[in-house]
Amino acid sequence: MNAPRPSSAPAVLVSLRIDPVSGRATRSAGDAAAAALALQAAAGVAVPRLVHAGRLPERVARDYLALGLPLLQQWVAPVGAAGAAADALTLLRQACADSPLVLTGARAESGLGSGLLPYALAEVLQRPLLADVIDLQREPDGHWRVTQALPRGARHHWRLAPGAGAVLVTSARLAQRAGLDLRHAWASAQQGRIETVTAARTATTGHAPAMPDWTTGPARRQRVALAAASRASGAERMARATGSGAPKSGGALLREGSVEDKARALLQRLQALALVSSR
Repeated sequence: MNAPRPSSAPAVLVSLRIDPVSGRATRSAGDAAAAALALQAAAGVAVPRLVHAGRLPERVARDYLALGLPLLQQWVAPVGAAGAAADALTLLRQACADSPLVLTGARAESGLGSGLLPYALAEVLQRPLLADVIDLQREPDGHWRVTQALPRGARHHWRLAPGAGAVLVTSARLAQRAGLDLRHAWASAQQGRIETVTAARTATTGHAPAMPDWTTGPARRQRVALAAASRASGAERMARATGSGAPKSGGALLREGSVEDKARALLQRLQALALVSSR
């Protein structure tokens, strides 16, 4: 079908997640949390819509619709279009052009997903981007109140005027937030509509960033840096964190002894920190 008429309702970008154990396609927990947040914030005012660049398996699309949203749009490139990365960005640009607010999850849940897509979309849409969004509320006067999570539990609040455009990247901790309705209703999954929208052919503008084609592959296990096992009690760690305890002592400086003695002392220190095996 052709592109739909303009809408002021928020748009939520959803993606496909491949379970690393079973290999099955599922919905992304971060994108589902963003959709639930948009639905909760716009209740009684506007109905958010789900947007995906390309085609989703119907089972995954129904999983997103089970949250209670009535519409999921699959935007596909016109026949003969080439360039996977350019197509995805062009599709999302057309899909979100008429939605002032665009919500998305933080990043891919597995593999080496970089999480740069929201930033590239904000660039081509020429809109500001707010990262680590933990809450979104609609005020009685039509303004949007956006709560941004900061380090050490701090919060920063933004007030967006009605109709103001922005890209909101939700916090990775949003899915664990209390009070967020991440329901999975079978009736909503069956009643929701899945529409396939063919994007219009448009010339590339100067705002489009140069991006290489996306490549897919199996996820690799991330390297974990060695960390010394702490043998201090909880009271001692709290005392050091608050500055009320004695400073942590450093290692010993070996100036005397043979090379073998120094190596033996170093090995004993590594074994004490559980960095090497004691065998």
